[in-house]
Parts: sequence; C-alpha cells; structure tokens
Amino acid sequence: MFDKYNNENYVQFSWRPRPPSLLSPEKEEEILKNLKKYSKNYETDDQDISVLLSEQECEKRKQLKEEWERWVNEWKRDHEEQMLRDREASDVEGAEQVEELVDVTEEILPDVHIF
Repeated sequence: MFDKYNNENYVQFSWRPRPPSLLSPEKEEEILKNLKKYSKNYETDDQDISVLLSEQECEKRKQLKEEWERWVNEWKRDHEEQMLRDREASDVEGAEQVEELVDVTEEILPDVHIF
C-alpha cells in the first residue's frame, strides 16, 4: 500500500488508534440491521429542518425587499420634494428677473423719442 508513495521525506508516521467500542457486538449488529429505519427517521427530521430554514430564509428576504422598497420610495419622495423646491425657487427668481426687466424697460421707454 505504501509502495505507491514516496516515503523518503517522512520522518515519523503514526495514527491514533480507534478506541474500543462501548457497544456490545450484538448491539452493533442490531444497529447495522436497523440502519435504514434510523436513517429514514433522521432524513425526515433533516428535511423538516431544511423546510423550516428555507421558510425562514424566504421571510428574511421578503423583509429585506420590503425594507429596500420603503427606502427607495422615501428617497423618491424626498427627491421629488427637493426638485419641487428647486423649481419653485427658480420660478421665484425668474419672476423677480422678469419684474426687473419690465422695470428696466419701463424706465428706458419714456426716454426714447420717436420721429
């Protein structure tokens, strides 16, 4: 078995032996005979746990998605409010500029002589 491997670099090779079994040989044999029955029980338990974890994961993802959508909607609302405020401010500035231009035009017109 070890002939396949190059053992020249190994200084020490050891393994930990298995401890003696705490079960009697009859009990070990019984367990081996009923292994399929035991494994079915554990498989159903594992499947139940897997389904539960899957449901929890789905619920967590749903909550994260709802939280994201709330944040996006809040950001959109704040952004639209800011755009409206900016638009109103520019409208007010534009109205003041128009008034000033009208005032300037009114002041200029009386000084003009028409021939």
